Parts: sequence; structure tokens; C-alpha cells
Amino acid sequence: MSAHRLRIGVAGLGRAFTLMLPTFSADPRVELVAAADPRPEARQRFAADFGARTYDCVEALARDAATEVIYIATPHALHAAHTEIAAAGGKHVLVEKPMAISLAECDRMIAACASAKVQLIVGHSHSFDRPILEARRLIAQGGLGRLRMIAACNFTDFLYRLRRPEELVTEAGGGVVFGQAA
Repeated sequence: MSAHRLRIGVAGLGRAFTLMLPTFSADPRVELVAAADPRPEARQRFAADFGARTYDCVEALARDAATEVIYIATPHALHAAHTEIAAAGGKHVLVEKPMAISLAECDRMIAACASAKVQLIVGHSHSFDRPILEARRLIAQGGLGRLRMIAACNFTDFLYRLRRPEELVTEAGGGVVFGQAA
């Protein structure tokens, strides 16, 4: 008997999705079945790579009957609206960090998912990265003594990457605090 594979639809085929793709691809419990992106070339590539359905908007993805979960990797300013759309479609939601750009939007997202009786998970998480797994193993062994605090730094090329103009507008969820500190 084969185990159920979680059927995931992707909203936004940009950088965040690209960074999560190896994790999705390596997990036998996951199947990428659909995607939404306004860019035709991104949709064509996804369809070719995964033999999956594609849509030009999140509303259409939320209507996809085979999709169980929508991974929201769209620009930060769209997270709240896209979560509400996914929940209204009865889809569980995995939304990239930051969850939203205001507490009011976060509250709306939580309420929408609770009302629809779907799960809301805020990611992304490095929980399964090799250094984190190794740290967990060392802590579990007990040889380091009782755990009192963990501090972690993750340096990236964030300051050096090219940016779309809206990525630099704080009110739209842009900038280093929303992009890296969340």
C-alpha cells in the first residue's frame, strides 16, 4: 500500500519557490500538482518540469480540485489576500515569511483559515537543514549540558541581489526587515 502524497499547488514561481524546490523535490510525501503565476514563461517551465497544471491567478489555483495545500510564495504584500483566497477554496496554507505586512492582515489570515477549518503554517523553516539537524543530534546526546539558549546567524547575498522596485518599499513588505529578519 502506498502512502498518501500531499498534493501542493504553488502560488508564485519566483525566488522563494526556487529555494524551497529542493526540499519539495526530495520529500517523497510531497507532490507538486499545480501552480499559479502571472508570468507565462514561469508557468510553461513549471508545467514542463512537473507535468502539472498551471494558472495565471491564485483564484484559479484555489479552485483546482486536486490541490490540497497552497504554498504561497508571492510578494509579501499579497500574502494576506492569497491566504484568504486559498482558505475560501478549502485549501490548507503554507505561507512564506513574513506572514503579512501588518498585524491586522495576520489576524485576517488566521480568521479566514479558522473559519474554513484549514491549517495555516508560516514558513519557511530551516528545521530540516543539515546544520540544524546536526545541532539537534548533539543537543539530544546530552554531552553539551543543559540547553540554555541558541543563537543563529544566516548570512546571505540579500544586500547584493538585484531587486524589483516594490521590493524596496517598506509599506509593501519590502526591505531587509521583512525579507530577512522575519
